[in-house]
Amino acid sequence: MSIDLDVVAPEAIPGVRILPVVHERVDIAPVVRQALEVLQPMAVAVELPTTLADAARTAVARLPLMSAVISEEPGEDALVWIVSPGDPLAEGLRWANENDREILLVDPDIRYAHRRHDQLPDPHAMHTTGTDVYFEVIRSLAGSAAFDERDTLREQGMAYHLQRAKNRGISPIICLLGAAHADRVAEHLTGPTAPPLARQRRSNVQLRHLHPESLTAVLPDPPLAHSVHEHLRSGDLPPEPDFSATVAPRLDLPLGALTLVSGGRIEDRAKRAQALAAFAAHHGCRATDVGGGQVCDRATLAAVVWRVGAASYSVQTRNEVKPWQRRMFFDFTRRYARIRGQLIGGLYEWVVGARGVGDDNLAWEVFDAARCFPWQEETAEIETARIEGDLLDLGTRKVRFRRRFMRVKQRPIAVPVKNRVTTDDPGEWLKAFSGEGICSYPPEDIVVEDWGRHLKQRAVSVLSAERTRSEPFTTSILDGIDIRETLLHLQDGRIWVREQGRDVGAAGSVVMIFDEDASGSEFPYMMSWLGEHEQESDMALYATDPLQQVVGPGIMRATYGGFMLTYPPGRLYDVWRDPDYRAARSKPEVLLMAAIDYSIDKLVVHVGPHPPASRIRDYATAHARKIVYLPLGSLSPVSIRNVRGFHILAGRDKREIAKDYVW
Repeated sequence: MSIDLDVVAPEAIPGVRILPVVHERVDIAPVVRQALEVLQPMAVAVELPTTLADAARTAVARLPLMSAVISEEPGEDALVWIVSPGDPLAEGLRWANENDREILLVDPDIRYAHRRHDQLPDPHAMHTTGTDVYFEVIRSLAGSAAFDERDTLREQGMAYHLQRAKNRGISPIICLLGAAHADRVAEHLTGPTAPPLARQRRSNVQLRHLHPESLTAVLPDPPLAHSVHEHLRSGDLPPEPDFSATVAPRLDLPLGALTLVSGGRIEDRAKRAQALAAFAAHHGCRATDVGGGQVCDRATLAAVVWRVGAASYSVQTRNEVKPWQRRMFFDFTRRYARIRGQLIGGLYEWVVGARGVGDDNLAWEVFDAARCFPWQEETAEIETARIEGDLLDLGTRKVRFRRRFMRVKQRPIAVPVKNRVTTDDPGEWLKAFSGEGICSYPPEDIVVEDWGRHLKQRAVSVLSAERTRSEPFTTSILDGIDIRETLLHLQDGRIWVREQGRDVGAAGSVVMIFDEDASGSEFPYMMSWLGEHEQESDMALYATDPLQQVVGPGIMRATYGGFMLTYPPGRLYDVWRDPDYRAARSKPEVLLMAAIDYSIDKLVVHVGPHPPASRIRDYATAHARKIVYLPLGSLSPVSIRNVRGFHILAGRDKREIAKDYVW
């Protein structure tokens, strides 16, 4: 089924149709393309200043590479038009370019200080209401909004340029205008028009290539949505890649061969970006009545972004993403989008939602998937510009700009995600592995020590509670009145007293088991190291291989399978080579037996998914120690995630730069 041109783009005067658009929204671009295919106009007119014609044509010819058309005049803010594949105006000009039709820029260059904030329904509603209904609604809503004399001057000028083109014999013409101007320009076309008093040329118009990292700051829809549109508009989808090709690779160093690197290289990232864009083109779309083809669907695209982000997060951090996190993510983003006046969330809502149900690392992986646009590279045949917030970095200077053409999107998006440093040359990172020894990252040591103290206090508290009893007052007040029990039995009219049990003693060593590593291969890295000062415990641990996850120059990341802390420092032998623990049947048992041996206090704290075996309890009894077991599930999942990841540095000199690379 095709669109109804008389509804979507009604004829204002014979030979001139006006199609109202919502600027910059990817959902509108397929409608524009379908309208052009149906009408086959002789010319495509757009709401862009007449003075930017040459730069606009060049920028459209560069698509799918995204560009910024920039113009500065003395005493005025810079004007910037972001040329992206999913922009309805760019789609119209691109179609005209591909089909050898005339391009008309009809907006008179009048100084325009006022910025409109039209409240229009989310274009995603088009999939439910139908294209015809949606365009009727936006035309009605935007047309009834307030306007001023500057709007009227521009609309009269646009009507003049359209009338002039028609008088030259160009017909039919389709004109793409912001929805707020459509009806008024059509009304001006029916009357006499006159040339506007507008600027005829600009002295400084530049065209710049956009840096890939700037795309999320200037596009209202995620760059991945533009990738999907770019694939779908061609009608020739690439083969669907395997899902594993879309997951973020890791930079790793094979043990003992620091000259070899696999994963994380430029070519690896490029392949991953291409695979992700192709995968999203197959799964982030839906059938529509617009020409009967497939169009980008932000609802299914969100599912793609979450799936890729969650899988990458599991690979990078070894933390599993639970089903409840997925449910909460989509529930939160849906509700948050409604508050912001949208039906479907975008990049901002996805990142905030991922951080809420997970942590900053999950938010980063979702952000990294959503910003994928494989065509955009850091350098191009023209100079590259960076845009952060309202600042445009031209390389030689920074200017603050006013985005004149953006009527709907009000501001660049500052996505709340911590940036993660990558490298274009992994070989530079390898040079930092000098072989002078390894050390820990002190801020993470503090977190682990605090966590160990917390577990000791909790174990003592649990045992104390077990040895406390309460009873109704008779002849002795014992250790004091139990207010809680007295209030619970207030109807009996009796006072309850409490008796504390014997002192349970202090906790010495702590064993924390996150994963028992039943296969014996998931956490192959085993190490014992001594505390560096009097406030730091000795530690034995088993973890993922840090050589498989290099995150900076001489900086490796690993995930604990389990660790043991014992205090005071400076006493620990290498427990993994100690023959006393040959009887241990697993890595957790090695740590627990070592904790019993090295504990100077009676209690040994054991946290894990399962309680210790009876033979280990017998081993503790033989050494006059008592194991206090705390189920892993009784602890905060957020705290566990914060403790479980750690970094190993190739030398103490890396501590000064580590804060820029750890995550």
